Amino acid sequence: MKKKVVSILLCAAMGMTALAGCGNSSGSGASASEPAAAVQEDSRESKEESTQAGESQESAAAENTAVDGGGETLNVMCHSSWRTDEANAVFDYVAEKCNVKFEFEEVPEGGSGNELIFAKMQSGEVPDILWWQGAKTSATEIGEDLFMELSGDWTKDYNANILESPNQTYNGRLICAPFGDVTVFGMCYNKQVFADNNIQIPQTWDEFLAACETLKAAGVTPMYISGTTDNEWTLQIIPIDARLKQESMEPGSIEALNSHKKLWADMEYMQVTFERMKEMKDKGYIQDTFLSDSYADAQEALLTGTAAMYPQATWIYAELTKLAESEEELDNIGFFPIPATNAADSIAYTETPTGFVIPVSGKKADLAAQIVGELVSKEAMTEYYKLHQGIPAVNGVEVELSSIPADVSALMEAGKTNTLPNTLYSTPSMASDVQAMLAGDKTPKDVLAGYDTDWDTYAKEAGNPDWGY
Repeated sequence: MKKKVVSILLCAAMGMTALAGCGNSSGSGASASEPAAAVQEDSRESKEESTQAGESQESAAAENTAVDGGGETLNVMCHSSWRTDEANAVFDYVAEKCNVKFEFEEVPEGGSGNELIFAKMQSGEVPDILWWQGAKTSATEIGEDLFMELSGDWTKDYNANILESPNQTYNGRLICAPFGDVTVFGMCYNKQVFADNNIQIPQTWDEFLAACETLKAAGVTPMYISGTTDNEWTLQIIPIDARLKQESMEPGSIEALNSHKKLWADMEYMQVTFERMKEMKDKGYIQDTFLSDSYADAQEALLTGTAAMYPQATWIYAELTKLAESEEELDNIGFFPIPATNAADSIAYTETPTGFVIPVSGKKADLAAQIVGELVSKEAMTEYYKLHQGIPAVNGVEVELSSIPADVSALMEAGKTNTLPNTLYSTPSMASDVQAMLAGDKTPKDVLAGYDTDWDTYAKEAGNPDWGY
């Protein structure tokens, strides 16, 4: 079953309240003999014609004011997997509209790709457009002053809760233009496998463990994990989601971390989460070959039903559409929040999109900033969602939803998703630490201690070695 969603849904999902003003006028100007329905229909048609005329004028004005790139070529650096059909459609649309060409420099996923990006930026071999991890990560991992502050008419099509989010704004500066979907972290699952084993969607961690035991007894891998080299980033899904649950159970946790009044080692639910991940491994609820299994392997296992669940974010849907042999197979994959100890805390972590940042030292920085505005415009995003299902970050784009996106939309409507207060620094060792923990080389306490070491390193590099003490 499909449903329509408009991006205004995002307002409710991310904590904003929209107030709609309703006008009321007496007297329609119609004669008494005219049926009320006819008057309403005339009024509706008049409004529609006026709206269509206005949209036509706006469209014509937009075409007339489109950026003319003069045939210039812009270099775009990004991870190779981000070059999806829908993304390419946007670049093609803007290339033709604005008379520019795009040249892509693709880097691998994971740590090796990030290291290449760092090296390029530090050596001065900067791209015109860096399509990467968002404002906070770009600022903290590379350098805030190395990126332009963005502006333009395109911002009018985005709500403040998008533009002011950590993925877009850092220290009050909008440096990352959002491109694509709102992302939700959670558990993908094979609906048929659940049905065959009489399993309901678990609402608590105890129910989740019971489901895993049933699946294991039936010869199905309960939860697939992909931990091979350059795929270890996937191991971060559950810990990132656990930050939201930590904040839900102990409000103020993130603020305490930011001020360094508490350490990661003090975050009780975070430690519980790592202990639970280790328990999953020790009880055989995760496949033994996880250190050699990839993100692609996980998708195949989920679709075929050799694995029942896979912790992931909603971006996986675009990959599944390429692998699924039929629409029925694709629609058989659902999504639910990673269960917490209590059902009330079983909500899913929501993030705004990553997107485009512009290095200030780029030779075509001003043109690149204008073109980025075109890439994230409502018109360009309309091209994107002709080929893609997801929850748009931009307003005014309507999408048909099924499978994972439909489940996520339902979670948003039910208030089962939420964002997280901004953390002042990232935890770059998370993926490798979790990988080592599952392999038995580190304990959950070691992982959290590693986060605190990351904090100390960040504080010293930021010139604040005594921050918060």
